[in-house]
Amino acid sequence: MTGRAVRPAPWITRGVLGAGLLAGTWYGLRSPALQRLDVRVGDAVRHRGSPSVDRAVTATTDLGSMYAVLGMSAALAAAGRRRTAADVLGVGVAAWNLSQANKTRVRRARPYEADGVRRLVRPPTGSSFPSGHAAVGAAVMTVLAEAARGRAGRRLLAAIGVYVPLSRVYVGVHYPTDVLGGAGMGLALGAVWRGPVAAISRAAVAWGWRAAVPVVRLAAWAAFGVRLHRRAVSPPAAAPAAA
Repeated sequence: MTGRAVRPAPWITRGVLGAGLLAGTWYGLRSPALQRLDVRVGDAVRHRGSPSVDRAVTATTDLGSMYAVLGMSAALAAAGRRRTAADVLGVGVAAWNLSQANKTRVRRARPYEADGVRRLVRPPTGSSFPSGHAAVGAAVMTVLAEAARGRAGRRLLAAIGVYVPLSRVYVGVHYPTDVLGGAGMGLALGAVWRGPVAAISRAAVAWGWRAAVPVVRLAAWAAFGVRLHRRAVSPPAAAPAAA
C-alpha cells in the first residue's frame, strides 16, 4: 500500500521560500563576485531606459510605499472590505518596520552612492538592503492574492509584486539583491499573516471576539515592528575610556 505524500500548507511553502530568499541575499552580500554581478544586473535593468520610460517608472515606483498602503486600505474600507483593509495596513506596517530595522544592521550603500548610478527619484532614507518598497509590496500582494476574486486579479497582483522591485532598481536606489531580499521578507511576512495569524483570528471569531480581530491584528504587528525598529536604531553603549 502506497501512502500519500504529505504536502506542507501553502503558507509554510511561501514562508520558507521567502525566508530562504532573504537569508541567501543577506549572506550573499559578503561575496565580492555576487556584488559585481549585482552591479552588472542592475546596469542591464537600467540600460533599456528612455525618457518616456523614466517618467512612467518614476511616477509609479511608489506603489510599494506606505502611502500606497494607506490608500489601498482606505479604498478597501470604503468598499466595505474592512477586514482586508486591516490586513493590508497591518502587514504593510510590519513589513516597513522590519525592513527599516534590517537596514540599520546591514548599512549597505545605495547604487548612486557607491557606483555613481543615475538616480531618478529623491534620495530615500536609510541604507540599501533590504528594499522597503519590495518588502511592503510583496507582503501586501501576498495578502491580497488570498483575498482576490478571480484569476485575473491574482495575475494583476503578481505583476505588481514583480514590477515594484524592478522599478526600485531602475530608478537607481537599489541593487537587485536589495529587492530580492526585501521581496523575500515580504513574502515570508505575508505567508505568516495568511497562515497562523489568520488561524488565530478565525479562532477569535469562533469565541465571539469578532469585533476585536482587526484591531488586535493591526496593533500586534505594528507594535512588534516598531519595537524591533527602535531596538535596531538605538545607539550602542559607549566603550569604556582607556586607562
